[in-house]
Amino acid sequence: MPKGNAGSVPAEADPITQFFASLDEAGHLATFEGDSAEVGFDVLDGKKVERWHVSIANGDVAVTHSGGPADATVRIDRAHLEALVTGRLNAQAAFLRGLFTCEGSPGALMMFQRGLPGPPGSTGRVAPIPSKTVMAERGMR
Repeated sequence: MPKGNAGSVPAEADPITQFFASLDEAGHLATFEGDSAEVGFDVLDGKKVERWHVSIANGDVAVTHSGGPADATVRIDRAHLEALVTGRLNAQAAFLRGLFTCEGSPGALMMFQRGLPGPPGSTGRVAPIPSKTVMAERGMR
């Protein structure tokens, strides 16, 4: 699959740009072998919407800023996506908590989450999120 156009990324780039650029630079990820999907991201930042499009074809990955057709389209606030791509927020937990929406195939989204990093310093096991933390994030006390 041809490379997308995420382009080279300066070291001081934000974590979201770094994450998508790392997917694009890799070109092929074994974790996606045998799977194919188009996943779009509408990243909300105030009134501004930034679009990312990830094409996966049997492990080959390309990332662009296009808003083309997608099997799944995620609408997410910038802060929540930054937490996802830095491993500080689990995608399934975030979805269940209503921190983002997904139109289209939930299977494509579930597949994509395999490309997200684990928590910082993790060794493979994720500590449970205390309900107190969840409720505080949602404004429920």
